[in-house]
Amino acid sequence: MKFLATSPLIATCLFALLSMPFSAAAQTDAPSEPETVLSVLEGPMSREVLNEVRLALADQGVRLNYGNFQFHPQSQEMIGAELSMVVDGVTFKEYVEFVSPTCVLRITKESGFNLEGC
Repeated sequence: MKFLATSPLIATCLFALLSMPFSAAAQTDAPSEPETVLSVLEGPMSREVLNEVRLALADQGVRLNYGNFQFHPQSQEMIGAELSMVVDGVTFKEYVEFVSPTCVLRITKESGFNLEGC
């Protein structure tokens, strides 16, 4: 008998909860602009590849520096490096590690270095 008296109350509360907006912030956020990709590094990382990227970015007016290399103990392949870049007066600096062959390093103008697929 008690259940019959509370079921309209439960239904009213459930209706009120479902009709409330869930995220007002998500509705007011402006759509984000796509980032400007300056270069994409796929495959094995090496000093030669980094130098090619550095030269290509220099042609675009972007200064890329690298160092502090880390090599795999058995294969001696480069698996990490410290990268720094200056784009339009903004400096980005990050240590990136290629922990698997599927890693992709995306260099963007707005956020610097993005490592994907690892």
